[in-house]
Amino acid sequence: MRFKKGLTGLALAALLLVVAGCSNGLYKAGTYTGTGQGKDGPVKVQVTVDKNKIKQVKVLSIHDNQVLSAEATKKITKEIVADQTTKVDVVSGATHSSNGIIDGAKKALKKAGVTDTQLNKAAKRQAAKPKSTHTDVAVVGAGAAGTAAALAARQQGVNVVLMEKTASPMGAGTLAGGMFAADSAQQKAQHKTVSKKWLYDKYLDASQGYMNGVLVRRIIDQSGPTVDWLNKNGADMKLVDAGTGGSYAHQGDPATLHGYQKGGTVAIKTLIKNYQHAGGKVYFSTPAQKLLTNKRHQVVGVVAKQANGAKLTVHAKKVIIATGGYGANQKMLNRYLGKPNTKGQVLQNKGDGIKMAWSAGAGKEGLDTTHYFWETYTNAGVKKMTQRVGDKYFALDTFTAFPNLRVNTQGQRFSDETDATLYARRGAEIAAQPKQTEYVIFDKSMLNKIKAKGTVAIEDQYGKWKHNPQSFMEFNEPSDTKTSIKQENTPTDFAPLLNKLTGTGVVFKSDSIDGLARQLGISQTAFQKSVTQYNGAIKQGKDTQFFANPKRLIKVKTGPYYAIKYVARNLGTLGGVRINDQIQATKTNGTAIPNLYVAGADAGGMYGKIYVDFEGGTLGFAYTSGRLAGLNAATAVKHN
Repeated sequence: MRFKKGLTGLALAALLLVVAGCSNGLYKAGTYTGTGQGKDGPVKVQVTVDKNKIKQVKVLSIHDNQVLSAEATKKITKEIVADQTTKVDVVSGATHSSNGIIDGAKKALKKAGVTDTQLNKAAKRQAAKPKSTHTDVAVVGAGAAGTAAALAARQQGVNVVLMEKTASPMGAGTLAGGMFAADSAQQKAQHKTVSKKWLYDKYLDASQGYMNGVLVRRIIDQSGPTVDWLNKNGADMKLVDAGTGGSYAHQGDPATLHGYQKGGTVAIKTLIKNYQHAGGKVYFSTPAQKLLTNKRHQVVGVVAKQANGAKLTVHAKKVIIATGGYGANQKMLNRYLGKPNTKGQVLQNKGDGIKMAWSAGAGKEGLDTTHYFWETYTNAGVKKMTQRVGDKYFALDTFTAFPNLRVNTQGQRFSDETDATLYARRGAEIAAQPKQTEYVIFDKSMLNKIKAKGTVAIEDQYGKWKHNPQSFMEFNEPSDTKTSIKQENTPTDFAPLLNKLTGTGVVFKSDSIDGLARQLGISQTAFQKSVTQYNGAIKQGKDTQFFANPKRLIKVKTGPYYAIKYVARNLGTLGGVRINDQIQATKTNGTAIPNLYVAGADAGGMYGKIYVDFEGGTLGFAYTSGRLAGLNAATAVKHN
């Protein structure tokens, strides 16, 4: 909620005094600290007050992703001071960070002698006048797909309005590592073009035929030109070898990934700046609420709500929806994925655009497709771990990348462990397990090897690039082989960290296999059977259960024994609206919905049940479908 800013300092002070019912002022003057909980750890907040006013709010420490939390830190601390209350809106896309800052400020203010209830009595919503505008193309969502659509359309000479519900560019496109292509200029120059048949077959294998083959073929054909266009417009992507980002199982595959060199956030912000420089209009903190339709049921615009509460009506000849799927909408997840499920990583993606397209008559497609990728920890586990070791718990990610024994909550081994770094497939396998959970099992012997020589003693996963370094940015953080080679060759003693984290519900330790099973709450008989079969495969040189390469499996022989609990990690959903190869929303029968395009994760037809298993697929579809939607919408405007 936002409040009237026109109060003078004296009037505001007087109002706060009345609220407090205290002639001596609202606060005990001073500087106080409070701690809230962010996504990846505690958030420490400092608040300075005088008798009648909050003078400053400062975030002293936050462990969340720096790019995602920066906007929340900037916006929320400013608004608490401006509005003199902690009842401010969270920043979409940084919800956990926002709530951590707000909660920390509340606790600090409580030490100053005031309750949040008292503060909120002073809150007054500012009256805002509705606004209306006309344009050729309206784009909903400023992630990868929406930004590409807006820029491509504007470069064709038509007027464009871009609306985004968050305060700054967010979405999966800002977090990704890069996009795929078949025949970009870089691939051609390096003689590394990728067979389009190979790419098509990858989609076919992943979907088992449940895909729009015409759409898939068009996206593959346009992927190279899209990379070239993005680089021309400042996105700065560079071709890197497969497997350089940690997916050891992809080493030797064709080089599909064009990795961000400055990160996804910088890339998308650069594209938006170019769009604005070209005359495009953008409204941040402006969630779209519904589509406008005329008497002939044609889409003719969008109704949105601006940050100040004002209604914004955008009359448009064409509308492009690109709101990132429904990965944060628990009701939709329950309905279309079933239970259990895991929320997506981008918490502002609630299916807004999908539902708007359906309201205009668009058909449904791909609703049961989601991007389970890699693995993570439960929220409760993260909270307990951060309370003990802060963000040092991230080091546990190391144990996701090796072919250790892995069992489910029934104590059963359930797949080939050597495919651990085929993250898309592995994520789907974990999601299919009871409670979407797996336990990675290892022993003291493995820890001793890592302590002596580093993880390279288990597997050398990056050494092939010693004389040919590769680098890009993923999650807006560097991913480079030089650093990875140094890390895997650094002797590391994990035992102290593991010992500190036992008892958190994430790390378990026992001197016996049966004792470990008891701690995990799983069947001792089933677990012992899994350990015996796994060790037997190594000894016999043949895995009769899941056909793993026994030379890569890691023995579980020497106590103490350890287990780490991981759960499925969902990056977001990958479908919802039926579209054609022109990126137009269509009815169930394939008839195009007049004037409506849907791109990126809102659109169905690219995938079957799971994400395609090569690097850069999702971002490749987002940027390419967005660019095509923008081009096609602009062309249609000019020809009408």
